[in-house]
Amino acid sequence: MSDDRKKILQVVGNTQLGGVASCLLNYMRRCDLKNYRFDFVTYAPTAFDKQVKLCDGQAKIYHIPNLTKSVLRGMGDIEDICCAEKYDIVHSHMGILSAVVLPEAAAAGVPVRICHAHSTFNRHSDRYLIKKLMRPFAASYATHLMACGRAAAESTFKRRAGEAMLLNNAIEAEKFYCTEGEHISAKNQCGTDKTIILFTGRFAYQKNLSFLLKAFAAAGRKDALLVLLGGGPLQAELEELCVKLGITGSVKFVPPGEPYTWYKAADVFVLPSLYEGLSVSAIEAQAAGLSCIFADSVTKETDITGNCTFLKTDINLWAEALRGNFTRSYDVKEKIVAAGYDIESEAHRLTDYYGQLTGGQVGKN
Repeated sequence: MSDDRKKILQVVGNTQLGGVASCLLNYMRRCDLKNYRFDFVTYAPTAFDKQVKLCDGQAKIYHIPNLTKSVLRGMGDIEDICCAEKYDIVHSHMGILSAVVLPEAAAAGVPVRICHAHSTFNRHSDRYLIKKLMRPFAASYATHLMACGRAAAESTFKRRAGEAMLLNNAIEAEKFYCTEGEHISAKNQCGTDKTIILFTGRFAYQKNLSFLLKAFAAAGRKDALLVLLGGGPLQAELEELCVKLGITGSVKFVPPGEPYTWYKAADVFVLPSLYEGLSVSAIEAQAAGLSCIFADSVTKETDITGNCTFLKTDINLWAEALRGNFTRSYDVKEKIVAAGYDIESEAHRLTDYYGQLTGGQVGKN
């Protein structure tokens, strides 16, 4: 590949788990890499790095200190990277932390600076007071705004929300579509005939998994298996809570990995988050045809199949919902494509937008 390509620096931060990293990879695998090179700033080497290199061996990946712990060092590193490479665009996926990313890009002379909102923001957010103070400055040095959905744009950008270009968290939908036969086969592969209640994502405060475990215990379903697929800082704490609640034998912790088999084997998907943008895992679950139970903090625009229920985070309400009978849909493809969440039809939108912002000329640097 020629390296007179336009150079885009994607500032991501944590790539261990989570929707932002997987969403970026989905776009990178299918967008115009003949004319654009994606480089990345992350906090540490992860499996993400290998996936980037498989897409483009010339892509550069930089590791900086965590901006929530070493903000001045991290800022200095970002400015040094931008000065050395003379990027056409810096695309910050750091939400409110863009307040410390984009000034460094501006100081280095980067002409196009995008602040991307991937999550909503409310009083339940971790580090709420700090984020509240920083939010007015998140996009101060941005030349353009982007968001995964209307709710994320309104939460992060407030009065400027209407300026944001909405880019769907599109997925490799073909990998998730499921037939009735595939559902039965996946259940056999997972070694259970129980009703599978599935959560996928990072085991972190935001996801409210201790609440989910308490609601599942209250539901008292001996015929169900709660599967938590992912990993994160709260896993040991969650395992201890399972022991206290007496549900250890009914909860399965699955390490990070390809989730397709579990989505196809599951009977219902749950997302009890305290706050959320437009969840990639929620889109994946719907592409698999699953009924979904979401906390009412999850934006209603997440419901693209009509198979979603939104509940207040009340243990009795969730316990009752988890006792229900769940149905799968096997004809969701048209809805996923029409809503703009199939990457096959969406991938071009990102580099088309970059082209608009840079005048459509390739290789000016």
